Amino acid sequence: MPALVRTDPAQRLADYSAALHFYSRLVPHCFDAIVFAENSRSDLSSLKRQAARDGVEDRVEFIVFDGLDYPPSHGRGYGEFYLVDYATAHSELLRSFPHASVWKCTGRYIVRNIDKIVSSRPACDLYCHMRNYPYRLCELFLLSWNSRGYESAIRNIYCKLKNDSIPGVHTIEETIFRELLIQKSADVHIVPRFKVVPLVDGIRGWNNSRYSEGGWSPKNITRRVANRVVPWLWI
Repeated sequence: MPALVRTDPAQRLADYSAALHFYSRLVPHCFDAIVFAENSRSDLSSLKRQAARDGVEDRVEFIVFDGLDYPPSHGRGYGEFYLVDYATAHSELLRSFPHASVWKCTGRYIVRNIDKIVSSRPACDLYCHMRNYPYRLCELFLLSWNSRGYESAIRNIYCKLKNDSIPGVHTIEETIFRELLIQKSADVHIVPRFKVVPLVDGIRGWNNSRYSEGGWSPKNITRRVANRVVPWLWI
């Protein structure tokens, strides 16, 4: 995959393990269940044993398939939402909660205040976090939708998220995703900003740097203050 540095399987498995352990502790008071979807047909037996130790084995569904049979130049956004579609089509848990609000989170990231974000979710079909500065985009690490939002705005969107869709030009999936959502805004109720600023822990895949320095990092303080004082300034 282009621009991907964190490729060591052991490192990535450790990232997933830490995140799964964190989210397992939020079942069932924050989430009814967890669908862990993986598209490289890897051995997840250690994660399954971990779910059992955490006491949530009946609330965590593991979906594994060979979903990397596409040109790497398509990019991560293409593969990520192809994975979302596959999981939605094959998950027994999702079928058992047809009217639930689904939260999609990048599997290696821990959103420390996810409980506050979930509890403050407004009534809508799709809940996301758009930014205008320094770039106009929609964050893809955390999104929420109901069945109408999925069918209207998410299903098959991966086909339009190819980084190589324009010959000779590298496009950015977060930017394309935002544009596609804006086009759908007349048909589906979209709330484009989280009420609570996400506090994210994790290692970026493209340069192995830490995603966040904590809730009181300069970046997060700026965003939290702006969210209260100048909410129209989307940073």
